[in-house]
Amino acid sequence: MTVPNLTRTKLESNFPIIRNPCPLVVWDFNVAVFHVMNWVEKTHFECSPEVMKKIVRAAFAIHINRGPSMLPRFTHRAIFVYDSRFRHTGNYWRNEVMRESTVVQQAWVDHAEREKVDYATLPKDYKGTRGEKTDDFWFVYNECRDYAEQYFPFFGEEGYEADDFAGAVYRLSRDSEENSVVKKRQILLATLDRDWSQCVDEAHQIYFANTRVPFPKEKIQERLVGNQGVIEHTKHRMGYDITHPAELAEHKVLHSDMGDNLPKGTPKDLFDLCEPHPDYNIDLTPSQAALIEECNDERANDRPDHFEKGLRALATVGLEAPTII
Repeated sequence: MTVPNLTRTKLESNFPIIRNPCPLVVWDFNVAVFHVMNWVEKTHFECSPEVMKKIVRAAFAIHINRGPSMLPRFTHRAIFVYDSRFRHTGNYWRNEVMRESTVVQQAWVDHAEREKVDYATLPKDYKGTRGEKTDDFWFVYNECRDYAEQYFPFFGEEGYEADDFAGAVYRLSRDSEENSVVKKRQILLATLDRDWSQCVDEAHQIYFANTRVPFPKEKIQERLVGNQGVIEHTKHRMGYDITHPAELAEHKVLHSDMGDNLPKGTPKDLFDLCEPHPDYNIDLTPSQAALIEECNDERANDRPDHFEKGLRALATVGLEAPTII
């Protein structure tokens, strides 16, 4: 396996933050919820459900208002984007396309032959290998969502994923007029979902802010990632060469993304976040006007008062500040 360039200075060690307009942090809501849930589980703190709600809310407020933790704290604007399944199918638009696509069906036939497995036994739905969320997850999810919706812009559309909104923000930065706020500002994609990394583009000041701290023995310790970081990670973890993050979708056609249950040969438009799907275009949904407005709002909306209040709330029950990212 190829070892990345460990001698290169990590981007976060000397990253110049542009403060006018302040950076935009795009939070992957479900990922943020998982971080909080994992922290809660590790505390082994026993209390009533009402007290636990307050603990969850405090931990989430600390997590979000801290901002991406690989960087010093800085004033920023934050928005949340989240996954929202179709009510009638319990899945996303990509699953609708997969069911109708003869190309995808053939890709599954080819996959079964390569892997020497029975085609009939394969879970062929989009994300069909994912387990169900637990009651504990939904407990944390609901409290975090109540806080996020109350204090921050919160975006979702039925049938679409947070990934689709990450692509929409990327296109706003790429395609907006030169004097627009979104064109001028730095954008940090706060998630651990590497699908988002195809939207990284230093020419447009868009960076991947990995919300997971690397394990001590991981070869790549860099968390704030620009173009070169995506290129190195792709070579190291996936074994293939790209010259720009936007090329990731093309290579997934050749190599698959079985984490989302997309076999090799799946059409590019099911992987691609840089361009919208012709039939499921997030840019044409009702959320787009508000997304444009929020991305072009130069005002900061982080809440340092909530950060401090969260720390005090946890201290009153004897809990240390959470290490949840």
